[in-house]
Amino acid sequence: MGLIRRVLRHYLKQKHLQSHQAEINTVIEQLFYEINPRLSFLTGYQETLSGPVWKALKHIHHVIDSIAGPVDAATRQWNSTPALRTLFANGQEMGRFFKRDPSLRNCIATAQPGNGASCHVMIASTMQVRKVLGIAMRGDIIQREVPQTQISFTDHRIVASAGSESGLREKLKAFALEFVAHKVLANIEAARSECEGLEQELALLRARMRVKLRQDSGKACLCDRIECSEGEMAEICSLIREKETLLAQTAIHQPTLQYFMDQLLLVLNNVEKLLQIHEVSLHLDNMNILLDTPEADAVKPVELTEVQRAGHPARIMLIARVPRDEVLIHDDMAARIDDALKQL
Repeated sequence: MGLIRRVLRHYLKQKHLQSHQAEINTVIEQLFYEINPRLSFLTGYQETLSGPVWKALKHIHHVIDSIAGPVDAATRQWNSTPALRTLFANGQEMGRFFKRDPSLRNCIATAQPGNGASCHVMIASTMQVRKVLGIAMRGDIIQREVPQTQISFTDHRIVASAGSESGLREKLKAFALEFVAHKVLANIEAARSECEGLEQELALLRARMRVKLRQDSGKACLCDRIECSEGEMAEICSLIREKETLLAQTAIHQPTLQYFMDQLLLVLNNVEKLLQIHEVSLHLDNMNILLDTPEADAVKPVELTEVQRAGHPARIMLIARVPRDEVLIHDDMAARIDDALKQL
Protein backbone atom coordinates (compact mmCIF):
# COMPACT_ATOMS: atom_id res chain seq x y z
CA MET A 1 0.00 0.00 0.00
CA GLY A 2 2.88 2.34 0.76
CA LEU A 3 4.34 1.93 -2.75
CA ILE A 4 0.94 2.41 -4.40
CA ARG A 5 0.32 5.54 -2.34
CA ARG A 6 3.69 7.02 -3.33
CA VAL A 7 3.14 6.25 -7.01
CA LEU A 8 -0.35 7.78 -6.90
CA ARG A 9 0.94 10.88 -5.10
CA HIS A 10 3.72 11.29 -7.68
CA TYR A 11 1.19 10.90 -10.54
CA LEU A 12 -1.17 13.51 -9.08
CA LYS A 13 1.72 15.90 -8.47
CA GLN A 14 2.92 15.57 -12.06
CA LYS A 15 -0.61 16.01 -13.38
CA HIS A 16 -1.02 19.14 -11.23
CA LEU A 17 2.25 20.55 -12.57
CA GLN A 18 1.22 19.82 -16.16
CA SER A 19 -2.02 21.76 -15.71
CA HIS A 20 0.03 24.84 -14.75
CA GLN A 21 2.95 24.25 -17.11
CA ALA A 22 2.20 27.28 -19.29
CA GLU A 23 2.35 29.62 -16.28
CA ILE A 24 5.48 27.86 -14.99
CA ASN A 25 7.22 28.20 -18.37
CA THR A 26 6.40 31.91 -18.50
CA VAL A 27 7.89 32.41 -15.03
CA ILE A 28 11.02 30.46 -15.98
CA GLU A 29 11.49 32.72 -19.01
CA GLN A 30 11.09 35.82 -16.81
CA LEU A 31 13.64 34.54 -14.28
CA PHE A 32 16.14 33.65 -17.04
CA TYR A 33 15.72 37.12 -18.55
CA GLU A 34 16.56 38.74 -15.19
CA ILE A 35 19.37 36.37 -14.17
CA ASN A 36 21.08 35.00 -17.29
CA PRO A 37 19.27 34.29 -20.60
CA ARG A 38 21.89 31.67 -21.48
CA LEU A 39 20.43 29.38 -18.80
CA SER A 40 18.02 28.14 -21.47
CA PHE A 41 21.02 26.33 -23.04
CA LEU A 42 21.10 23.88 -20.13
CA THR A 43 19.64 20.50 -21.01
CA GLY A 44 16.43 19.59 -19.17
CA TYR A 45 16.08 22.94 -17.40
CA GLN A 46 12.27 22.79 -17.52
CA GLU A 47 12.15 19.43 -15.73
CA THR A 48 14.66 20.71 -13.17
CA LEU A 49 12.84 23.96 -12.44
CA SER A 50 9.14 23.13 -12.83
CA GLY A 51 8.66 21.77 -9.29
CA PRO A 52 10.64 24.48 -7.43
CA VAL A 53 9.12 27.27 -9.55
CA TRP A 54 5.57 26.08 -8.89
CA LYS A 55 6.31 25.79 -5.17
CA ALA A 56 7.67 29.36 -5.15
CA LEU A 57 4.71 30.60 -7.20
CA LYS A 58 2.19 29.13 -4.78
CA HIS A 59 3.92 30.87 -1.88
CA ILE A 60 4.04 34.19 -3.76
CA HIS A 61 0.33 33.86 -4.62
CA HIS A 62 -0.42 33.19 -0.95
CA VAL A 63 1.57 36.21 0.22
CA ILE A 64 0.13 38.70 -2.28
CA ASP A 65 -3.46 37.41 -2.03
CA SER A 66 -3.29 37.69 1.78
CA ILE A 67 -2.47 41.42 1.85
CA ALA A 68 -5.30 43.33 3.54
CA GLY A 69 -7.70 45.43 1.46
CA PRO A 70 -8.90 47.00 -0.57
CA VAL A 71 -10.35 49.82 1.53
CA ASP A 72 -11.97 52.93 0.10
CA ALA A 73 -9.48 55.77 0.58
CA ALA A 74 -11.49 58.94 -0.03
CA THR A 75 -10.62 61.77 2.38
CA ARG A 76 -14.20 61.88 3.68
CA GLN A 77 -13.92 58.19 4.63
CA TRP A 78 -10.75 58.55 6.71
CA ASN A 79 -12.59 58.87 10.01
CA SER A 80 -14.87 55.89 9.36
CA THR A 81 -12.14 53.50 8.12
CA PRO A 82 -10.08 52.11 11.03
CA ALA A 83 -7.14 51.02 8.84
CA LEU A 84 -6.76 54.48 7.28
CA ARG A 85 -7.25 56.23 10.63
CA THR A 86 -4.46 54.08 12.04
CA LEU A 87 -2.00 54.68 9.19
CA PHE A 88 -2.56 58.44 8.76
CA ALA A 89 -2.85 61.21 11.35
CA ASN A 90 -5.82 62.80 9.54
CA GLY A 91 -7.65 62.86 6.24
CA GLN A 92 -5.76 65.91 4.97
CA GLU A 93 -2.41 64.17 5.47
CA MET A 94 -3.72 61.14 3.59
CA GLY A 95 -5.01 63.34 0.76
CA ARG A 96 -1.64 65.11 0.40
CA PHE A 97 0.11 61.75 0.35
CA PHE A 98 -2.00 60.57 -2.60
CA LYS A 99 -1.80 63.84 -4.53
CA ARG A 100 2.00 64.08 -4.53
CA ASP A 101 2.65 60.56 -5.83
CA PRO A 102 3.46 60.65 -9.58
CA SER A 103 2.60 56.98 -10.24
CA LEU A 104 -0.86 57.47 -8.76
CA ARG A 105 -1.42 60.64 -10.80
CA ASN A 106 -0.43 58.74 -13.92
CA CYS A 107 -2.76 55.85 -13.01
CA ILE A 108 -5.68 58.26 -12.51
CA ALA A 109 -4.84 60.15 -15.70
CA THR A 110 -4.84 56.99 -17.82
CA ALA A 111 -7.91 55.41 -16.17
CA GLN A 112 -11.01 54.90 -18.27
CA PRO A 113 -13.39 57.86 -17.82
CA GLY A 114 -16.68 57.19 -16.16
CA ASN A 115 -18.50 57.47 -12.90
CA GLY A 116 -16.65 56.06 -9.93
CA ALA A 117 -13.34 55.63 -11.80
CA SER A 118 -10.61 54.82 -9.30
CA CYS A 119 -7.10 53.49 -8.96
CA HIS A 120 -5.95 50.70 -6.65
CA VAL A 121 -2.67 51.24 -4.82
CA MET A 122 -0.49 49.30 -2.43
CA ILE A 123 0.54 51.44 0.55
CA ALA A 124 3.66 50.43 2.46
CA SER A 125 4.65 51.99 5.79
CA THR A 126 6.86 51.28 8.78
CA MET A 127 5.21 50.55 12.13
CA GLN A 128 6.84 52.12 15.17
CA VAL A 129 6.08 51.06 18.75
CA ARG A 130 6.87 53.51 21.56
CA LYS A 131 6.46 53.38 25.31
CA VAL A 132 4.83 56.58 26.58
CA LEU A 133 3.22 57.94 29.73
CA GLY A 134 -0.39 59.03 29.33
CA ILE A 135 -3.79 59.41 30.95
CA ALA A 136 -6.14 56.46 31.42
CA MET A 137 -9.50 55.80 33.06
CA ARG A 138 -9.56 53.12 35.73
CA GLY A 139 -13.23 52.77 36.56
CA ASP A 140 -14.37 56.29 37.50
CA ILE A 141 -10.85 57.48 38.33
CA ILE A 142 -8.53 59.34 35.95
CA GLN A 143 -4.95 58.20 36.35
CA ARG A 144 -1.96 60.15 35.07
CA GLU A 145 1.53 58.99 34.16
CA VAL A 146 0.18 55.60 33.09
CA PRO A 147 2.64 53.49 31.03
CA GLN A 148 1.15 52.99 27.57
CA THR A 149 2.17 51.62 24.18
CA GLN A 150 1.67 53.99 21.25
CA ILE A 151 1.58 52.76 17.64
CA SER A 152 2.53 55.06 14.78
CA PHE A 153 3.33 54.67 11.09
CA THR A 154 6.03 56.47 9.10
CA ASP A 155 7.72 56.45 5.69
CA HIS A 156 4.54 55.91 3.68
CA ARG A 157 5.16 54.79 0.11
CA ILE A 158 3.01 53.69 -2.81
CA VAL A 159 4.64 50.47 -4.02
CA ALA A 160 2.46 49.96 -7.08
CA SER A 161 -0.77 51.16 -8.65
CA ALA A 162 -3.23 49.70 -11.16
CA GLY A 163 -6.73 50.26 -12.45
CA SER A 164 -8.17 47.22 -10.65
CA GLU A 165 -7.48 45.11 -7.58
CA SER A 166 -6.69 42.02 -9.67
CA GLY A 167 -4.34 44.05 -11.86
CA LEU A 168 -2.56 45.42 -8.80
CA ARG A 169 -2.10 41.99 -7.21
CA GLU A 170 -0.75 40.60 -10.50
CA LYS A 171 1.74 43.47 -10.65
CA LEU A 172 2.81 42.75 -7.07
CA LYS A 173 3.36 39.09 -7.93
CA ALA A 174 5.60 40.18 -10.81
CA PHE A 175 7.55 42.36 -8.36
CA ALA A 176 7.97 39.36 -6.06
CA LEU A 177 9.43 37.31 -8.93
CA GLU A 178 11.84 40.16 -9.66
CA PHE A 179 12.87 40.06 -6.00
CA VAL A 180 13.62 36.32 -6.35
CA ALA A 181 15.78 36.97 -9.43
CA HIS A 182 17.63 39.85 -7.80
CA LYS A 183 18.23 37.73 -4.70
CA VAL A 184 19.95 35.12 -6.89
CA LEU A 185 22.19 37.80 -8.43
CA ALA A 186 22.90 39.32 -5.00
CA ASN A 187 23.98 35.92 -3.66
CA ILE A 188 26.32 35.42 -6.61
CA GLU A 189 27.83 38.88 -6.14
CA ALA A 190 28.24 38.29 -2.40
CA ALA A 191 30.04 35.00 -3.12
CA ARG A 192 32.29 36.76 -5.63
CA SER A 193 33.14 39.47 -3.10
CA GLU A 194 33.84 36.83 -0.47
CA CYS A 195 36.12 35.05 -2.94
CA GLU A 196 38.07 38.25 -3.65
CA GLY A 197 38.42 38.95 0.07
CA LEU A 198 39.74 35.44 0.70
CA GLU A 199 42.26 35.83 -2.12
CA GLN A 200 43.58 39.07 -0.62
CA GLU A 201 43.86 37.55 2.86
CA LEU A 202 45.59 34.47 1.42
CA ALA A 203 48.06 36.61 -0.57
CA LEU A 204 49.02 38.55 2.58
CA LEU A 205 49.52 35.38 4.60
CA ARG A 206 51.66 33.79 1.88
CA ALA A 207 53.75 36.96 1.55
CA ARG A 208 54.31 37.01 5.30
CA MET A 209 55.36 33.37 5.17
CA ARG A 210 57.83 33.97 2.28
CA VAL A 211 59.49 36.94 4.03
CA LYS A 212 59.92 34.93 7.21
CA LEU A 213 61.44 31.98 5.29
CA ARG A 214 63.92 34.30 3.51
CA GLN A 215 64.96 35.77 6.84
CA ASP A 216 65.48 32.35 8.38
CA SER A 217 67.63 31.21 5.41
CA GLY A 218 69.84 34.33 5.67
CA LYS A 219 68.83 35.76 2.26
CA ALA A 220 68.83 39.53 1.83
CA CYS A 221 65.43 41.18 2.00
CA LEU A 222 64.41 44.85 1.79
CA CYS A 223 61.25 44.23 3.82
CA ASP A 224 61.02 44.95 7.52
CA ARG A 225 62.14 42.09 9.70
CA ILE A 226 59.31 39.87 10.87
CA GLU A 227 59.48 38.39 14.34
CA CYS A 228 57.38 35.23 14.63
CA SER A 229 57.55 32.42 17.14
CA GLU A 230 57.17 28.82 16.05
CA GLY A 231 53.63 28.82 17.41
CA GLU A 232 52.74 31.92 15.37
CA MET A 233 54.25 30.39 12.23
CA ALA A 234 52.23 27.22 12.78
CA GLU A 235 49.09 29.37 13.12
CA ILE A 236 49.90 31.17 9.85
CA CYS A 237 50.31 27.82 8.09
CA SER A 238 46.99 26.66 9.50
CA LEU A 239 45.26 29.87 8.35
CA ILE A 240 46.70 29.45 4.85
CA ARG A 241 45.31 25.90 4.61
CA GLU A 242 41.93 27.08 5.94
CA LYS A 243 41.73 29.99 3.46
CA GLU A 244 42.77 27.72 0.58
CA THR A 245 39.96 25.29 1.45
CA LEU A 246 37.37 28.09 1.67
CA LEU A 247 38.62 29.60 -1.59
CA ALA A 248 38.27 26.27 -3.38
CA GLN A 249 34.65 26.09 -2.21
CA THR A 250 33.74 29.66 -3.20
CA ALA A 251 35.91 30.30 -6.26
CA ILE A 252 33.49 31.74 -8.85
CA HIS A 253 35.59 34.15 -10.91
CA GLN A 254 33.93 32.72 -14.01
CA PRO A 255 30.64 31.24 -12.75
CA THR A 256 29.30 28.52 -14.99
CA LEU A 257 25.70 28.21 -16.12
CA GLN A 258 25.32 25.31 -13.72
CA TYR A 259 26.42 27.57 -10.87
CA PHE A 260 23.71 30.08 -11.82
CA MET A 261 21.19 27.23 -11.93
CA ASP A 262 22.26 25.95 -8.51
CA GLN A 263 21.87 29.42 -7.00
CA LEU A 264 18.43 29.82 -8.59
CA LEU A 265 17.30 26.46 -7.18
CA LEU A 266 18.64 27.43 -3.76
CA VAL A 267 16.57 30.62 -3.70
CA LEU A 268 13.42 28.97 -5.10
CA ASN A 269 13.55 26.21 -2.50
CA ASN A 270 13.86 28.76 0.31
CA VAL A 271 11.38 31.35 -0.90
CA GLU A 272 9.24 30.89 2.27
CA LYS A 273 12.16 32.30 4.30
CA LEU A 274 12.87 35.11 1.83
CA LEU A 275 9.30 36.40 1.69
CA GLN A 276 7.18 36.12 4.83
CA ILE A 277 3.77 37.48 5.73
CA HIS A 278 2.09 37.99 9.09
CA GLU A 279 -1.37 39.20 10.04
CA VAL A 280 -1.30 42.16 12.41
CA SER A 281 -4.38 42.69 14.60
CA LEU A 282 -4.29 45.84 16.74
CA HIS A 283 -6.80 46.96 19.39
CA LEU A 284 -6.30 50.74 19.40
CA ASP A 285 -8.08 53.78 20.75
CA ASN A 286 -8.50 57.04 18.79
CA MET A 287 -4.96 58.12 19.76
CA ASN A 288 -3.41 54.88 18.47
CA ILE A 289 -2.76 53.69 22.03
CA LEU A 290 -2.63 49.90 22.30
CA LEU A 291 -5.46 48.86 24.59
CA ASP A 292 -5.12 46.43 27.47
CA THR A 293 -6.86 43.08 27.17
CA PRO A 294 -9.97 43.96 29.26
CA GLU A 295 -10.58 47.12 27.22
CA ALA A 296 -9.64 45.52 23.92
CA ASP A 297 -12.57 43.09 24.01
CA ALA A 298 -15.01 45.93 23.35
CA VAL A 299 -13.02 47.39 20.43
CA LYS A 300 -12.98 45.95 16.94
CA PRO A 301 -9.34 45.30 15.97
CA VAL A 302 -7.62 46.96 13.03
CA GLU A 303 -6.51 44.26 10.61
CA LEU A 304 -3.27 44.95 8.73
CA THR A 305 -0.62 42.87 6.95
CA GLU A 306 3.11 42.79 7.68
CA VAL A 307 5.41 41.66 4.86
CA GLN A 308 9.04 40.77 5.58
CA ARG A 309 11.58 40.51 2.75
CA ALA A 310 14.97 39.00 3.50
CA GLY A 311 17.51 41.76 4.06
CA HIS A 312 14.85 44.46 4.44
CA PRO A 313 12.91 45.79 7.44
CA ALA A 314 9.34 44.61 7.87
CA ARG A 315 6.69 46.83 6.26
CA ILE A 316 2.96 47.15 6.86
CA MET A 317 1.02 46.69 3.61
CA LEU A 318 -2.51 47.78 2.76
CA ILE A 319 -4.36 47.92 -0.56
CA ALA A 320 -6.51 51.05 -1.01
CA ARG A 321 -8.98 52.17 -3.65
CA VAL A 322 -8.40 55.85 -4.46
CA PRO A 323 -11.19 57.64 -6.38
CA ARG A 324 -10.39 59.81 -9.40
CA ASP A 325 -11.58 63.04 -7.78
CA GLU A 326 -9.24 62.45 -4.82
CA VAL A 327 -6.11 63.15 -6.89
CA LEU A 328 -5.19 66.44 -8.52
CA ILE A 329 -3.75 65.57 -11.92
CA HIS A 330 -0.39 67.22 -12.50
CA ASP A 331 -1.36 68.51 -15.97
CA ASP A 332 -4.55 70.09 -14.60
CA MET A 333 -2.58 71.76 -11.82
CA ALA A 334 -0.06 73.16 -14.32
CA ALA A 335 -2.90 74.46 -16.51
CA ARG A 336 -4.50 76.19 -13.54
CA ILE A 337 -1.20 77.87 -12.66
CA ASP A 338 -0.81 79.08 -16.26
CA ASP A 339 -4.36 80.50 -16.24
CA ALA A 340 -3.72 82.26 -12.96
CA LEU A 341 -0.48 83.81 -14.28
CA LYS A 342 -2.24 85.08 -17.40
CA GLN A 343 -4.80 86.91 -15.27
CA LEU A 344 -2.14 88.83 -13.34
